[in-house]
Amino acid sequence: MLRLIRSTPLPIVLVIVSFICPTELSLYVAGLRLPPHRIALLILIPFAVSRMVASPEIRIRGFDIFFLLYNAWTVAAFVQHGEGNGGLVFGGSLALESFGAYIVARAWIRSAETFVTSLQFLALTIFVSGLLALPETLLGKHFTHDLLQSLTGYDHPRKIETRMRLTRAYGTFDHPIHLGTFAATAFAMIWFTTRPKIKRWQRAVMIGVVTLSALSSAPILCLFSQIGLIVWERVTRGMEHRVITTVVGGTSVLLVISLLSDRSPFAWIATGMTIDSWTGYYRLLIWEHGLLNVWAHPWLGLGLGEWERPWWMASASVDAFWLLIAMRTGVPSFLLLAIAIALLLAGVARRGARNKDAMIRNTTKAWVISLIALVLVGCTVHYWNALHAYFFFFLGLAGWVADPKRRRAKSTKRLAPRAAPEPPMPVQYPLPGAPLPAH
Repeated sequence: MLRLIRSTPLPIVLVIVSFICPTELSLYVAGLRLPPHRIALLILIPFAVSRMVASPEIRIRGFDIFFLLYNAWTVAAFVQHGEGNGGLVFGGSLALESFGAYIVARAWIRSAETFVTSLQFLALTIFVSGLLALPETLLGKHFTHDLLQSLTGYDHPRKIETRMRLTRAYGTFDHPIHLGTFAATAFAMIWFTTRPKIKRWQRAVMIGVVTLSALSSAPILCLFSQIGLIVWERVTRGMEHRVITTVVGGTSVLLVISLLSDRSPFAWIATGMTIDSWTGYYRLLIWEHGLLNVWAHPWLGLGLGEWERPWWMASASVDAFWLLIAMRTGVPSFLLLAIAIALLLAGVARRGARNKDAMIRNTTKAWVISLIALVLVGCTVHYWNALHAYFFFFLGLAGWVADPKRRRAKSTKRLAPRAAPEPPMPVQYPLPGAPLPAH
């Protein structure tokens, strides 16, 4: 383990560890709550920015600029809504988590070797999370949060929920969904980058067990969607135009579901492929009424204001990351983030899919599959607090593929031609002043 920690950049170690630190360990400075991951990012951001600007190996790409614009729009939108210091603090906290986590990963992960060692350390933290979560699932008690509550006095909002006679585990996270998503989204990346096979299967089973301990539909769907994509990638390997074939095939499946079912494909998945069908149906209602709020406030959104919905929808929470961005900060904010991710994905696919290095090709496939899973989960889960930072850290993980190291230019200086040697001095015989030879 010590060898793994030494081979992983220290800033990456600090950030990944901060993701699994419980919220009870937060610091309070001038009335502001600083969870461990925000403290780590506050410390590392100046060094990351300096590295991004000064390092000759890194170029500022289009996706970097759009990520920055997205965060600037987010802060400006909350300030514009007139929420005073509260809007600035809330928007600034989001920008700290999103741009901070992204730029730390972008600045310090610059090669396939660093990418793999960072994933190995991530797998270690998932294993630790599982050790703390499994007893909660089996014994029905939140041991970690209970212990820290007794030590710090902070009572994190939570409740004991059971499904299939098992308890939904929190581990060190704020919510069971966060635990499951944190573990599940690493599956494809661990699968493609772990050798030998026995270790790969061990880590795959470990990730599956930790994901299931949360007993949440979205992380489970995230896990199995990655498994399906991995199988599809293996089956179609060598097929020409398989991306087009996949898109056409997926669209055809959705059309068949629409024709044979009285519900839309999204509704069919939300209500038919979840542990609790009621929560799936409620998420459909959130999307339906949430979009009405988006179209009513398309430019700057609602900020932290209350969103309009039927009176019987008592909860104000919006369990949809992509929808909530548009609801709070407007459609432009969503578009800026979508463009940034699209540009990053295009760069990764263009430079990584056909790279001569097999490891780079594998990391590209792994990251793309995990990205697809995270995007899908974001439709039914809201990324907040540590998981919000983790999502943008994940995006920054692949920056080195889209922005490879610059090759040093070969020296073009020519050596100056050597001067021609001077001809030898003529020698006269006999030498002047020498005695004449005797006859």
